[in-house]
Amino acid sequence: MNNFDEYLLKSFDKFKDSIIKDAMIYSIKGGKHFRPNILFAIIKGFGLKEEIAYDAALAIEYVHTYSLIHDDLPGMDNDEYRRGKLSCHAKFGEDIAILTGDSLLTHAFSCITNSNYNNDLKVNLINILSKYAGLDGMIYGQLLDVTSNHNVNSDELFLIQDNKTGALFKYVCLAAMYLSNSNNYDYFEKLGSKIGIVFQNQDDLFDVIKTEEQTGKSNSDLRNDKITALSFKSVDELKKHISSLFDDLRTYLNDAPFNNKYLLDIINIMEKR
Repeated sequence: MNNFDEYLLKSFDKFKDSIIKDAMIYSIKGGKHFRPNILFAIIKGFGLKEEIAYDAALAIEYVHTYSLIHDDLPGMDNDEYRRGKLSCHAKFGEDIAILTGDSLLTHAFSCITNSNYNNDLKVNLINILSKYAGLDGMIYGQLLDVTSNHNVNSDELFLIQDNKTGALFKYVCLAAMYLSNSNNYDYFEKLGSKIGIVFQNQDDLFDVIKTEEQTGKSNSDLRNDKITALSFKSVDELKKHISSLFDDLRTYLNDAPFNNKYLLDIINIMEKR
């Protein structure tokens, strides 16, 4: 990931110096780039070089980091620890954190418009990014999350997870589809959903069985009395459920319209994290 790390940090050179620029760089550093890795793995599965996906990957890193900054705000989850360091508002103040998240979201789209992609590809990428980052995706999931109560059932929890977490994974899978000139929208959207669901179930488990030092973030779901997968399952039951989700994901990848080797490598790493 060193090449993408460099590309990511260099993308901030175009911005004039300010505390917002400093906060953007501070907040984006330390990310594991899991979503870009998914994108690159699919791209390589199509026999292409991952570098062609860098600008689409920049966009998702910007959006993902913005979402974390805003999630951590006192009016949301009120978390002061993210990516192994102080969260943006704890470091720079709430006002700067809000503006930093706003800036990352806004400039995510310029990562695509300033790329060398053809115009049709740019339009398709912008369309799915706005869809899955917005009220048809992540924002809707966040809304359900902050307004949910303990009358939520397991189907409604799935809806929260599939939007709040799964939506950005749907973007990376569909971005890989467009970049590869493939056209199986339903397959790639469902692939993103499956990856997002298992990812979120793991996070719910880790918030209980791992320390904040191990996860690199505040484990605030219990403090905030959030509905999670552990609202319906014991720790052991959730571990078994996660294992079955990984099995289902691997089975689904048997029918992938690309060489699934690289993505399976990522899935194996994900399972062991």
